[in-house]
Amino acid sequence: MPDRISSIVARLPEFEFELHRRCSHDPDFRAVCADYEEAAAARRHWETVPGGELRAAEYLHFLAELESEIRSHLGPV
Repeated sequence: MPDRISSIVARLPEFEFELHRRCSHDPDFRAVCADYEEAAAARRHWETVPGGELRAAEYLHFLAELESEIRSHLGPV
C-alpha cells in the first residue's frame, strides 16, 4: 500500500500510521486517498507540459479540497 498513498503520506507525515491504518480498514477513506493520489499524479504531469500551468493550478485546488477532507477524518495530531 505505500505506493498507493505516498503523496498524501509525504504531505501529512505526522499521520502516516493512521493513514495506513484507515486505508486498510475503511474503503471510503481509501477512495478519498486514491483520488488524492490520482490528482497529485495529474498535477505533476501538467507541471511538465508546456502551457499546462492552469491545469496544474486546478489540480492544486482539488488537492487542497481532498487534503481537507482527509484531515477531517484524521482529527488532531
